[in-house]
Amino acid sequence: MSRHALELCTLLVNDIYGELSSRVLSTLFRYGRLTISQLSQQSRLPLRQLKHGLVVLIQQHLALHYTSPDDGTTYYEADWKSNYSLVRAGKVMGFVEERFGEAAGTVVANLLLQGHVRVGDLVDAYGLSAAKAKGNTKGGAASHGVVGRAKGGEAGVGVENRALTLGQLHSILHRMLHSGYIMQVTGEQFWPIADYQHDMERSVKRDHFPGGVKGPKQKQELEELVRERMRKGREGTQSKSEANGLRGIKRTASDNTARRGGKRVKLDYGFETLMGEEGDIKSPSVEENLVIRVNYEKFTVAFRNQEFVDLSEKRIGSATALVYAEVLRRLEAKIDRCKDELAPVGVPDEEEDGPSISTLELSATLSRDIDLINSIGKAPVVKADTRAQKLPPSRRKRRKLELDASVVGDASSDEDGGEDEDGNIPGMDSDSDDHWDDDDFGLSTAGNSVAKDQKSHMAGIKKHLQLLAEDSYHFVRLVGSRGLGEWTVDFGALTRILKQTELENIVTERFDGVATRLVRILNEKGKLDEKQVSNISLLKQKEARAALTSLYESGFIQLQEVPRDANRQPSRTIYLWYFDMERCRQLVLQDCYKAMARCLQRANTEKEKMRPLLAKAERTDVVGREEHYLSKIERTALQSWKEKEERLLGQVARLDRLVGIFRDY
Repeated sequence: MSRHALELCTLLVNDIYGELSSRVLSTLFRYGRLTISQLSQQSRLPLRQLKHGLVVLIQQHLALHYTSPDDGTTYYEADWKSNYSLVRAGKVMGFVEERFGEAAGTVVANLLLQGHVRVGDLVDAYGLSAAKAKGNTKGGAASHGVVGRAKGGEAGVGVENRALTLGQLHSILHRMLHSGYIMQVTGEQFWPIADYQHDMERSVKRDHFPGGVKGPKQKQELEELVRERMRKGREGTQSKSEANGLRGIKRTASDNTARRGGKRVKLDYGFETLMGEEGDIKSPSVEENLVIRVNYEKFTVAFRNQEFVDLSEKRIGSATALVYAEVLRRLEAKIDRCKDELAPVGVPDEEEDGPSISTLELSATLSRDIDLINSIGKAPVVKADTRAQKLPPSRRKRRKLELDASVVGDASSDEDGGEDEDGNIPGMDSDSDDHWDDDDFGLSTAGNSVAKDQKSHMAGIKKHLQLLAEDSYHFVRLVGSRGLGEWTVDFGALTRILKQTELENIVTERFDGVATRLVRILNEKGKLDEKQVSNISLLKQKEARAALTSLYESGFIQLQEVPRDANRQPSRTIYLWYFDMERCRQLVLQDCYKAMARCLQRANTEKEKMRPLLAKAERTDVVGREEHYLSKIERTALQSWKEKEERLLGQVARLDRLVGIFRDY
């Protein structure tokens, strides 16, 4: 872990949770794994203050702990990746508000602020206990404050008041648990990964190797069994969370009555609830003893999908990008994380067939507001070949037949998946028993116009999917014929393309287009000498040498010396230039960490200069009445500070995007 990343994590904790927690965290970063007495000695904090700071870090999953079964000693260790996730809190809340609504964004904001919380405690904090909910009238809502935690670990209540019923709160948690953005908290999640692996290893040895591990073959078998058991433990936690959050719905007598005579209502995201006789919706109820937290790994999957959508929009177009966004959203439910560290050894992720979706399934949820037909340009009309007029009559006739055959072949290939004048797909019998059958869609009595519209809609979807598949980036891949075509996404290959694209953009901004061309050549061809680089790039050797030297000094390319003899004289040495993607990735990450830390330091410095004015502006009697209590100079200075803070935090968000591309995706 680099020094700049640890500095960034310490600044984040100091800004959000205060100096006490950041001091404890910096001590754990500096000295590593420590006991409570060692931590008190190294941080020079009294044991009472140390426990207060440590509780905040554990509550937020920023520090991990493990009690040894041998001597009962508890060890504490900092988790830098969880600390870095604090940068994405605003991005997470914005995504939830866009996907699930503003009320869900408020709930997730409280979860981020609390770290992890029991569902029953969350309900009580919102003032929505079951007793109060029964006393509310139909359609009434309890007014609640946003529960927060002040610096130093003291609980507090915010001033935001929103209307939210108990059923709505449970419905939000129900949907978030189902989608995976909220997960159940277990005791093993507070363990360092090394301790959890060691515990699984002891369990495997006890069950499968009572006589000890002997030889490299048994050692390899032990490693595979440990990874498999860790993977099953993780999947078991997820299934248990789903069971508690989705299938563990509490039933009451009134619910049973409503279920017998109620009307089923289908809401967004595929959830179904029951409507009682009076019209009130019976929402699902999540177990009150369930402890939940935000699942950052699932949000990383959503952020990666958004990057792919933006890339497809730049390459193809906005309408195709909307289709691709729906494809990724449907596949997102089947993907838990971007990188699986517990995957079987020797099987790369791209070699395994990932989740897939058919055209028929996609058409069920894709919005019909998207103009699928007119967003794709038609092929130009084939012009007559004037060269055929100069040919002899016999050759001219044969040339005409060849041209007609080519035109028919092109037309048939262009119209593949489209419809004819009657709205039917070529090559398919409209009366046959296939996926286009009107009875399958319930359109037999709805009229031909509805059936034609449905078929045209799916034909347009298939054309856009073909555009995505035929692009040089291969955004999707056809894997089967089920449901008018079954499609999947090669996330590993797309991620490598995304990294390469972003790296080329960085090289272009820092140097010029010539340097980007050389990086692309070295990445494709491998190790080349200066003359080969010059010939392939169509540059003079002097220009190529200058660009290569600049890239080498910045660390984007490397140089390997291959001596022709044992004397290793420069005149008898071949110098090969090459591009190392992994080294460049680490270089960009370190630069991003350093820049983000400097932005936060600059923001803290500017805030310290404005502290008296900010304290005055944050007074309750001044908020909303700045023009009456603040002078014109103070208002100008306050506005200038807000603009500076917005620019600095915006730059941090842009750098976090690069960190996600080069590290997390």
